Amino acid sequence: MYKYISSEVAPLFSATLRVRFTQPGALNDPFEFRPLIDFESTANEIRDLVSAGLFKRFDTADDFLAYIEKLQATDPKYPATVVPIQVFRKMVAADPKLGQKVISELEKHRVEVMNSFDTKVKWETIWEDFRQSFGQSVGIFSLTEDPVNPLMWSHYASEHYGIVVEFDDNDPWFNQRVSPADDLRHLVKVSYVQNPHPRTWKQLDGFDVLYTKNSEWAYEREWRIIRPLKDGTETKPGIVCFDVPATAVSSIIFGCRTHPDLEAEIRAAVTIRADLNHIAFKRAKLVPGGKIELVGA
Repeated sequence: MYKYISSEVAPLFSATLRVRFTQPGALNDPFEFRPLIDFESTANEIRDLVSAGLFKRFDTADDFLAYIEKLQATDPKYPATVVPIQVFRKMVAADPKLGQKVISELEKHRVEVMNSFDTKVKWETIWEDFRQSFGQSVGIFSLTEDPVNPLMWSHYASEHYGIVVEFDDNDPWFNQRVSPADDLRHLVKVSYVQNPHPRTWKQLDGFDVLYTKNSEWAYEREWRIIRPLKDGTETKPGIVCFDVPATAVSSIIFGCRTHPDLEAEIRAAVTIRADLNHIAFKRAKLVPGGKIELVGA
């Protein structure tokens, strides 16, 4: 895996082996963590789920009373009813209109609750609040399979004045999942989707939100690690970095325009560290046809 690094950040990396995990809102793609969501269908979907899950058991007054009895029997903190359940059952049996009134009040309550789930704008707001909160709590470290892409050198390595760092993605640093189901803390290949269709919340999963981009970005051939920022070090306000072990760095590739002073500074920083003596130096060389090849440096 490879990381394009600007000429400004390159000497900092070589001196500290720290990399930034960037909040989604600070990346150059404004659609990060913004899957296309059908909020109207989401509202209907959630309303139906709540209706079926919470109120189906209350079709009759006796259903409701049985539910209350179960709560009282299983939850010691659940308050006792003013009228004991058995007494209330006898009252309903003696006066069916009382049972109808109970169901009527429950239905009135059900409608009020359902109406609260039936607003598209509300679910848009809830999603945006969640997205912003989650987006500030995690950072993305993006890498690529391709170290010789001229556009990538231009966009992410200071117009070929920066460097590319080669990483050994087999190093344990690239897989620190806390469980097999952990969507974070490990290297994942980004999936590129052309003309994505809107989905409801129920149809979304972590991969859709975290590791899917529009097909226009496919040339980047991106892999990424996402980590909670609380696990990193805030080096400046809003800038959170993680330390990369020396064993995870394989080589440093200088751009075809990298300034000699920057190259000398990076070489010196690497040379003085005994744990980096395995690092190879390479150079990006322009070849006919607008392509780049890597040579020893």
